[in-house]
Amino acid sequence: MRKFFLEITVFICGAVVMAFEIVGSRMLGPYVGTSVFVWTGIIGVILLCLSLGYYYGGKIADKTPDFKLLAMIILFAGLFIGISTLVKDGLLNMLLNVFSDVKLISLLASFILFSVPSVLLGMVSPFAARLKIKTLDKSGSAVGNLYAISTLGSITGTFLAGFYLIPSFGVTSILYLLALILVLSALLLFFVYKIPQTQTA
Repeated sequence: MRKFFLEITVFICGAVVMAFEIVGSRMLGPYVGTSVFVWTGIIGVILLCLSLGYYYGGKIADKTPDFKLLAMIILFAGLFIGISTLVKDGLLNMLLNVFSDVKLISLLASFILFSVPSVLLGMVSPFAARLKIKTLDKSGSAVGNLYAISTLGSITGTFLAGFYLIPSFGVTSILYLLALILVLSALLLFFVYKIPQTQTA
């Protein structure tokens, strides 16, 4: 299990990213609808934040390639999803009282609710790739495999959220479930890879 737990973690985080994005439309739907403007705001913000996560995740991993730090990133991603769940209704009501433009509301709500978890989850794949690289001649394979696994996780999360979770459970329950999955994944990662940093670089 230890040998493949990094891959399992990347898969889980990829699944959570897409499930979070799809459930995000249901978060905003009761307040601003699910028009193309709302979807554009959600997708645009999350893609922007994932890009920032990829960039900074790689830079941080080069400086501190430590499994404990990766576990902390995933832990905080889960905690921020939980915080977003707690504040979503109050935030959306406030934005509706202040603004009338659906485009602006959807952008602001998406940025406030989704940006931090998306940046943190974006850090996971490049960070994991840095931890996985053992020799330079196999770095391409390590990076390619992890990004493929992350993408498979995203596909799984997409179908799981759209075909099962949303029809079966409430939005709030799903969001807390996603947060819990990330927190548990972070704790397991911390304990499974509790080894000196010199062996992970």
